[in-house]
Amino acid sequence: MSKRYLSEADQITYELALKLPKNVELGTMISPLRGLIVYVCVRILKPDLMVETGVASGSSSAYILHAMELNRKGFLYSIDLPNAATGASLPEGKQTGWLVPHQLRHRWKLIFGRSQGKLPILLKELGSIDAFLHDSEHTYEIMYFEYQTAWKHLRSGGLLLSDDVHWNKALQDFVKNSSEAMDYF
Repeated sequence: MSKRYLSEADQITYELALKLPKNVELGTMISPLRGLIVYVCVRILKPDLMVETGVASGSSSAYILHAMELNRKGFLYSIDLPNAATGASLPEGKQTGWLVPHQLRHRWKLIFGRSQGKLPILLKELGSIDAFLHDSEHTYEIMYFEYQTAWKHLRSGGLLLSDDVHWNKALQDFVKNSSEAMDYF
């Protein structure tokens, strides 16, 4: 099963790389490892509801949505800022989420705004989620806030994923300060 999932993810990586303009790098989520991990986790967990913060071009969203489509279940809510920030990691002329194939967008809702404002409201509406992926602003404050906020809504046996945990000690501190999280890590 896992070899099949890895092969599926390799095909997605290839298709996403073909969409990139010639002067644009692959980006972190299309890198040989990160996209594969997210994809395989979604294929195995088969979440009904997943939330991610940080979209940029939408490579992680594309991996998640491909996995959900093959699972024949799941819906992804993504929160990000529109491409207004200087230095945003989007190719010139492209919109947030441009890599997400149109045929997968029926499983996706993109919400524009800061995670500090949008995430608590969304999670309150959803109640419980199966998986969460942090890939927005990688400051200690934002990462800790997102872990803490998502954890309260993550179902038992759910999955908390995060990009760039090595940038600061937010995940370490969250686990150390959360007795429920310590049971899982």
